[in-house]
Amino acid sequence: MKKGKKILLVWVAITLGMALLIFNHEGPQIGYSTFFVNIIELLVGIICIFLVVVEPNRKNKFLFLNFAVFFMMGILSLISNLIAPLIGRIDQFSPFVLVQYIKGANYLALAFAVVYLVFDSLFRDLRVRLKYLATAIIVVGFFAFYFGDILADPKYSYSTPDVQDFRSVDREFSILEKANGKAPTPEDIAAQIILPAWRENQPVGKLFPQNNILRIKEILPYLDGENYLILLYKPINLYMIKMNVVACFFIILFFGYQYRKDPPQGAYVDKIMFLLILFCSMEIFHAWSYIHAVEWEEFIQFFVIGQYVTIFILLLIAMFFALRLRFVTSVAGEFYENELVHSAQHITRWRDGLDNIVLHYFFNPKTIKGLLFSQRTKE
Repeated sequence: MKKGKKILLVWVAITLGMALLIFNHEGPQIGYSTFFVNIIELLVGIICIFLVVVEPNRKNKFLFLNFAVFFMMGILSLISNLIAPLIGRIDQFSPFVLVQYIKGANYLALAFAVVYLVFDSLFRDLRVRLKYLATAIIVVGFFAFYFGDILADPKYSYSTPDVQDFRSVDREFSILEKANGKAPTPEDIAAQIILPAWRENQPVGKLFPQNNILRIKEILPYLDGENYLILLYKPINLYMIKMNVVACFFIILFFGYQYRKDPPQGAYVDKIMFLLILFCSMEIFHAWSYIHAVEWEEFIQFFVIGQYVTIFILLLIAMFFALRLRFVTSVAGEFYENELVHSAQHITRWRDGLDNIVLHYFFNPKTIKGLLFSQRTKE
């Protein structure tokens, strides 16, 4: 059986199994857009596993092993949505804590895969263990700095200034509404409570009267329905933004090095990295949109739209990983990848159909010089 058919067979079998479990489960906590994102991530993860097996260059196996770990985490997201209602019966905070840890691990794995690939590109002759060590120091350092509060306290989101102020305003709003029979104004609430001024998540005094009213006006929209959940998810969305910024920085470093030195590299790696910076950039935009949403319904709309944009990017990523798999299993591809290891200085960069399209429509090939666009010759 060809590898493509094996990949599709494994993917379809797992997808159908997860779909039956999730959508037949009582009260599924997952939408179709999220499900599609997770199963496409699963597809990319399966392709990466096949790449690990067939890669002719041993060092490249580790590159795709890292990406396999990241993309296979789509299974964890599916499982978490399956078990969330069950563990919620035991502890009401457990589903939220589980989401936090899965998101934390997900973007840790993404940053790790990207940073390792960049180190591999910059220091090709460095030992694998040293690349892993350098990557771990950088990525785990950022992870601990950005995610440390949640690691130290799984319920950290409930103690943030936003949530603390929300609780104070919500409590006073309910008291005044019950006493007067109508919804109180921000001025009514401000006459009863003075919210604290915060610095580094610690109260450092009381707000001035005008600032107190403005803060109450800022909090009031979150009292409707489930709008407060936006405040609750804010810390994890901030973490997502920061870890994706780290990944984007290293991808830009990768392309800067490629532009400066133009070393021959594995086929389709640059395309995959370009799509990853799109993926990370959209994740940053989505998380930023979620933070600045005011109504939960608005949050859900942003979320669903963002998921479908992510689906499109993931499909492109899956396509280029699949093209990489097809290439390295061909005779020409195996030869090219082996030459990169043993005699990289004597070969030009592999140019595929997409390169030819870009050259044809956006450049004058006669004016392009250098290895980046060197035409391969057939013997």
